[in-house]
Amino acid sequence: MKDFIYLVALNYIWITQQKLNFIFSDNENYKEIFENINYDFLKQIKIQERFIDSILSKKEKIDLNFLEKKLKEREVKIITIKDNGYPKLLREMPNPPYLLYVRWKLDNSLKISVVWARAITSYWKKVIENIIPWLSKYFTVVSWWAYGCDTYAHKWALDSWNKTIAVIWTWIDIDYPVGNEKMYNKIVKTWWAIISIFPIWEMWNPYNFPIRNEIVAWLSVWTLVVEAKEKSWSLITANLTLDLWKDLFAVPWDIFKWNSEWCNELIKNWEAKLVSKAQDILEEYNIWCNKKIENTQNIKFADKIEENIYNLLLLESFNSDELSKKLEINISHLTMKLSIMEISWIVKKWLWWKYEIN
Repeated sequence: MKDFIYLVALNYIWITQQKLNFIFSDNENYKEIFENINYDFLKQIKIQERFIDSILSKKEKIDLNFLEKKLKEREVKIITIKDNGYPKLLREMPNPPYLLYVRWKLDNSLKISVVWARAITSYWKKVIENIIPWLSKYFTVVSWWAYGCDTYAHKWALDSWNKTIAVIWTWIDIDYPVGNEKMYNKIVKTWWAIISIFPIWEMWNPYNFPIRNEIVAWLSVWTLVVEAKEKSWSLITANLTLDLWKDLFAVPWDIFKWNSEWCNELIKNWEAKLVSKAQDILEEYNIWCNKKIENTQNIKFADKIEENIYNLLLLESFNSDELSKKLEINISHLTMKLSIMEISWIVKKWLWWKYEIN
């Protein structure tokens, strides 16, 4: 953790993400800045005078050892905008967060945001069950970790052994909502990510919602709205998606139902493409999936190599070079095996010459 603990401490004492970008635009002297922070420095970086005493008081009281212990307990990684692991699309924000608090890891796979209102009906459950398993094969599902549909989207991505990212509106140490604690731990244990941009011990509040929604919209290449009533948080993300000239998709429903009013409006006004099945989205990106999701337990492998290839591709898509290194197999022998598995409809090659389960 080393000097990063001072960066986390600066964020905790109310040096905002925007201020951190300004302070560390041309340096990474986290320890030096923290230890020497004073009234004149805070005035210099344009902190309002009414906040200065509070910031200095918090700095005197903070226990760095306890802070570091909390980060280690949850294996929280600190990713700054200067790191290679920082999501590319977030860099394009007008005011990108300087640091991300991450449990597990991030990658640069294509990401989708899937958003809903909190209420969930049997209709919406059925929609999610039929769409998310397919979409999560090709895109990492990003949502905002609320009760209801959001949790359900994460669940179906995980149950399909595909990637999901939860963007939360508290600090990463807080299991909120409490009912999602098991899902929270499952995401980490299955190696996908939980992200927060909020300082340590930051509790939820309504002011955090639009900030979280902005991160979700920027992190993704497009957005699917499954349910949205008037003035819902889902519409904030939908409007951000449109403002960013990203693709927006929506699922229609009963015109007399209040919780589908705005999905129908988005479709009617040509702002979102109507979606009734996963293929409606996949065809936009030249990804065709005409088969139903099947139970793969009955697949017959020619040998252990084919089984190892299959098991690795269950977790992530790889090109032949990556597979060769991970499995320690000669590339020519591996290529032959992949060709046989393609002919047998076990695997297929898709975006960027990467292989995935068919």
